[in-house]
Amino acid sequence: MQKTKRLSRRIILSFLLLGTVITLVLGLSLVIALKTIEINILDEILHTELKRFQQQGNDPQKSGASHSRSTIVIYSTLPNETDTIPEYLRNLPRGIHDVTHNGRDYRVLVEDSGGARYTIKFDDTSVHTREREFIRLVWICAFITLLVAFIFGWKMAHYVISPIRRLVYQVMAFKNQPGELLDLSEFGNDEIGVLAHKLQHYHEQLQQLLMREKEFASNVSHELRTPVTSISMAAEVLAAKRDLSAVEHERIQRIQRAAGEMSELIETFLILAQIHNESTDIATHEMGPIVRKVIDQQRVWLGNKPIEVIVEENSPLAVPAPPGILSVLVANLVRNAFRYTERGTVTVTLTSGQLTVTDTGAGIDPGMQVQLFKGYAVYNPNKSDRARLGLSIVQRICERYGWAISFESAKERGTRFTVNFHQGNAD
Repeated sequence: MQKTKRLSRRIILSFLLLGTVITLVLGLSLVIALKTIEINILDEILHTELKRFQQQGNDPQKSGASHSRSTIVIYSTLPNETDTIPEYLRNLPRGIHDVTHNGRDYRVLVEDSGGARYTIKFDDTSVHTREREFIRLVWICAFITLLVAFIFGWKMAHYVISPIRRLVYQVMAFKNQPGELLDLSEFGNDEIGVLAHKLQHYHEQLQQLLMREKEFASNVSHELRTPVTSISMAAEVLAAKRDLSAVEHERIQRIQRAAGEMSELIETFLILAQIHNESTDIATHEMGPIVRKVIDQQRVWLGNKPIEVIVEENSPLAVPAPPGILSVLVANLVRNAFRYTERGTVTVTLTSGQLTVTDTGAGIDPGMQVQLFKGYAVYNPNKSDRARLGLSIVQRICERYGWAISFESAKERGTRFTVNFHQGNAD
């Protein structure tokens, strides 16, 4: 359910982000508007008080202070007589200023007119106090907005994710119960319901396809086992004759080896065709005897080529898999090494958890390496390119049992294939 949890978090975060953006835009807009209106009103009051003072006929040549209101003080002085003005206002240039003195805030207008200087001081401490209270109220509203956005986002995420979560639980049940069907009654006529119906349709088609494949593999294996058994029995009867020449005896042994390989290959295809790992053979098998047996079976591909086959068993290697599967895996790797090496050595190395097959052949063309494990890659003897036939089977076996296969190859330097049996476990 990790994916649905991430989706829930994204929905909640989206609502929180939306609430944050709306709160910031509205809050900043209100604060800026309040500040702008406040400044304009205060400046208008200062200029209005100055005009009123001048219109009252006050002598501009007479220095002094006049209280227009409880919050407004007007100082009129001559340019050289500023003693009547408080010291914190004396050196202010013309214009409007914000001044703080003794914990009080003032809006001050300094203007020269008629040979006198007018200083109008407005105590706007209470205005700033209300401004801070308003900003605090904006913050409280922002917090409430974000809280509402979080609750709404959580509710919406639960409402949206709930059918998806139910669908995920039902789909996950397919892993342990492949024949299980979706309970479509839990889903409405929305997009989730359409998705559930489509999944149910594809699941039924997949089940039918897998069953047909399994039946086909079972029928084919049965039909193949009968002639292979007949060939094996006939070869045993021929091998029992005492008047066989060495050449005839060798040919009969080749038939027996081919029949044995065919039986192992049929068993491998049956296992690979299974939907689940139904094999009861969980015993481990030593790889050393299997490797030596496979090498003897595949020596026919060497012919008269000057190739030395080396088996290096650095440490015992036991693998929990049917011996037929292991034989097919080794046979494909060894057969390709024998077929595409003209001289030198083919070395099979067994170490702890690993099987390595190294040859000194022509190497694999870089363009062919990309499609090396694809079943349609075909070897063309008329070109230097080559693809290791049967590697698609090796790849499927490794995927089936959770092993890993890798290779290294260079033109004219050979190829090394490595199977790591400790990579993981199959489902």
